[in-house]
Amino acid sequence: MKKRMDLLHSRLWRVGHNTLPAWQAWPLVLLRALVLAMRDIAGEHLNLRAMSLVYTTLLSLVPLLAVSFSVLKAFGVHNAARPALLGLLAPLGDERVMMVDQITGFVDNIKVGVLGVVGVAMLLYTAVSLVQKVEHGFNEVWRVRRERTFSQRFSNYLSVIFTAPVLLFAVISIGASVFDDVIFSWLGVRGVLADALRMLQRMLPLVILVAVFSFIYSLVPNTRVRKLPAVTGAIIAALLWQLSGLLFAQFVAGASSYVAVYSGFAIVIVFMLWIYVIWLIVLFGACVAFYMQNPGYSPGHDAGAAFSPRQRERIALATLGRLARAHAEGVPGLTPHELAQGLRLPEPVLEEVLAPFLDQQLVARTDDPLPRWLPAIEPASVPLARLLVVLRLQGEQQQLHSHDLADEPALNSLERRLEACQHAALGNLTWQDLGSDLLAEDGIKP
Repeated sequence: MKKRMDLLHSRLWRVGHNTLPAWQAWPLVLLRALVLAMRDIAGEHLNLRAMSLVYTTLLSLVPLLAVSFSVLKAFGVHNAARPALLGLLAPLGDERVMMVDQITGFVDNIKVGVLGVVGVAMLLYTAVSLVQKVEHGFNEVWRVRRERTFSQRFSNYLSVIFTAPVLLFAVISIGASVFDDVIFSWLGVRGVLADALRMLQRMLPLVILVAVFSFIYSLVPNTRVRKLPAVTGAIIAALLWQLSGLLFAQFVAGASSYVAVYSGFAIVIVFMLWIYVIWLIVLFGACVAFYMQNPGYSPGHDAGAAFSPRQRERIALATLGRLARAHAEGVPGLTPHELAQGLRLPEPVLEEVLAPFLDQQLVARTDDPLPRWLPAIEPASVPLARLLVVLRLQGEQQQLHSHDLADEPALNSLERRLEACQHAALGNLTWQDLGSDLLAEDGIKP
């Protein structure tokens, strides 16, 4: 199996997508994204993330629904939440009614007046924790290391919790009313047009799923997600949701052995399995969106040793050179997408190589209104040798300090000679020179 996957990878990445016309490049990029997303889902990491989300969902479901019901009750439409839950749990078959009754019963038993301030705060915290876990999962998929600030998370999470139920109800209500038979009669819609509209009505759940997933994939990751990758991932996730629902319903219908062994507890196990499948689908769609936005990403880019020290040095200096050139031209920084396009590398790779320079406050990243990388200090004041030192020392202080090693006089002498040669070769060259043609005119042949 591994040999077949390696052969598939070699064939898919043999041709560069940049060399193909758009109508050929897009299917290739989509196929690569699907293969890489399947590889990620088959691995342990995302499986464990989906399992942890199942656990968090079980803890947060009742508080989250309680908050949602309260919002819907304020608009007088809280009774519409029950059909939405029944639709979400449709693959559970007839047992979904009992499960929804249990969940709504728990929600009805929550009395805000009895809970008090501390109880309401804990209720909101439990609901927010689910959204926070989802963001962490998406940030891992998108290789984003930076977390949102507390104020950003607080405002974003509460806005999602309080506005999502109203928006979802509005979309469902509008869709249902548009395709109502009374509306058809009032508008005089008959014949082929009425049949076409009823066909659209059957597709409405899929369209709503695509819209919801697109919104989630665009908003939740702490990075800028372009529309086309988000919509592509949303379409894949929505199709998988519908297909998985049909297959899971068949599984539940034939799972009589579970009922015989676990009795009344079987529905809880099946419910947990369905929630697990849902989170796998959500994460799979996020993976597809990530790889669609980063078509140059290859299977080896995730490994820490995917690049040799020489390659990492070249990528880092090339990136810093472009930042210095943009600074000299008066450009207010470069977006991750501009850097990735110019260097023909995935955005996460550039984020990784710039991380040590961000830690040393040599570069900065702004997020208003678009994320941009720019020099944090004047490039002309930074010796080129200092940039190389930052690269060499990356990660050194995390595990083992140099002074913890056994003293080797010969090695110490060699290191001093290498550093002296480097300083002699670089002379007074600065970071700013990386963005000029000075280094290309040294007359040294490769």
